[in-house]
Amino acid sequence: MLFQLILILFQIHISISTISLIKYDNTQFIPSQNSYLLNNFHVQSQNECICLCYTNQSCITLTYFGINQTCLLYSSQLQIEYLQLTTYTINSAVISFPNRISTTTQTSSTSSSTTSTSSSTTSSSSTSSTSTTTTTTNAYCGYSCINTTVSRLSSVAFYSFDNNTFDSIGNYSMNATFSPSYVPGWIGSAINFTYNNSQFLSSRTHIPLDSRSFTIDFWFYVTDLTSFKDLGFGGECQSSTNDQCLFLNIRTKLLRIVFFADDTIGTTSLVINQWYHATFVYDSTIKQQLIYLNGLLDKSATVTHDFLGTTGLFTIGGGYIGGDSAPIVYYSGYIDQFGISYRVKTPCEIYLNAILFCYFRFDSISSLIDSGPNLITATNYNGMQTTGRVNQGIQFSSSLSYVAINGINILNSLNNPFTISMWINPLNTTSGGTLIHTSTLSNGLGTCFALWGFSSNGSFIANFINSSNSITPIIISTPFPLNQWIHIAQIFNSTSGTSSLYINGNLVSNILVSTRQAIGSYVFLGSSPL
Repeated sequence: MLFQLILILFQIHISISTISLIKYDNTQFIPSQNSYLLNNFHVQSQNECICLCYTNQSCITLTYFGINQTCLLYSSQLQIEYLQLTTYTINSAVISFPNRISTTTQTSSTSSSTTSTSSSTTSSSSTSSTSTTTTTTNAYCGYSCINTTVSRLSSVAFYSFDNNTFDSIGNYSMNATFSPSYVPGWIGSAINFTYNNSQFLSSRTHIPLDSRSFTIDFWFYVTDLTSFKDLGFGGECQSSTNDQCLFLNIRTKLLRIVFFADDTIGTTSLVINQWYHATFVYDSTIKQQLIYLNGLLDKSATVTHDFLGTTGLFTIGGGYIGGDSAPIVYYSGYIDQFGISYRVKTPCEIYLNAILFCYFRFDSISSLIDSGPNLITATNYNGMQTTGRVNQGIQFSSSLSYVAINGINILNSLNNPFTISMWINPLNTTSGGTLIHTSTLSNGLGTCFALWGFSSNGSFIANFINSSNSITPIIISTPFPLNQWIHIAQIFNSTSGTSSLYINGNLVSNILVSTRQAIGSYVFLGSSPL
């Protein structure tokens, strides 16, 4: 069989979402209250501005100024009397999301209409001869994310915590005054902290983060959210003085970035025993702090000053904070893949870092390279290069040919959602066969599970195993056509407790499965190694 694989963990695919919106060209939005302004951004395109509003559930209306690529997000419903005409050279637009508006207010001075066929009509204002166009259209949010690559450009430090505290960049390895314990992480292993042990890591020298832009991102798994006011991921503190103490923490179940008096706190409540991806960004050019959770913007705020601390060691797993907190706070849980960069990472890059676990293109079988952010390793056993659905693919012709992928730890997590998808081109299905085999051991033994495969009569089967070890199969009894590319996707939604199967983009089955069982982090494609 020929196939490609993409494995991701998050069930919302913003890069292919279609969004209905209404657009008013050559206008700007002046709401009745300044408090309606949520955020302002410098963006590369109008489409990026749309996506920023779309991913912020509080955003209803936006203004985009093409002349300086400024994006303003508002929580206010669009009312026509608050639209102000602008000159053509400013290249501005006001865009609203009608599905987020409970009522629409129109005034007698302006008239407009929209149609489902995306045609446009002209609205004229009684106070100006300038005309504007109102159009119902579709935006493909995050389209630029499709070709985005995750880069470690300007990386200052990176800690994989694969049974050590070394900086893989080579600049700022960590000192531990205790013997760290490690657990299975998001990738490889993760470092484990216990608050009551009063322990954290410290860099050997100061990491300069003052008066500049930076991004700090990592995976975390918190095990206690109620025993302490603050849980500290880390930071560096010169003194408990305004803008001289950088700290990243959880307070009252919310993410928080602190410059000491210039602080931003998130809006999404965390839960214990679940992996999260956190990104903290500071943009020095516009004095803005941004918090991303699982790749989506959770909160941003403008601050008065840059971080100004020029001394102090960088800590992970706790550290010095002071102020309205204890002088030193600690952390309970796991931290993995901790990175520091001297740049503002783009929303697309942050999104891919959080949702893309691994992506194998199979454009070369001599070196199976994961095109995702985690650089997962894979080994080809007797698979042959062939023409694929996109560029090249890999062909499996016997039970002795397969690809082994190591470290898909998301499948060993009980609570995180995931999506597995691939293109296949069946050459023969009547003799049965395995598409995806998972195991707790590298040789395919141990606790193992046939996730996808074909029965002897050619039926396609996607299995799901719950926490009680009960298997629920999704069976497609109509055989797939031979020598034809078919796209398959299986989605586990931990919120709804459902497992869904899509064939060529069409939902063919949606079953209630409640909780899932861990099925091992070793994945075999094309055959079972047993």
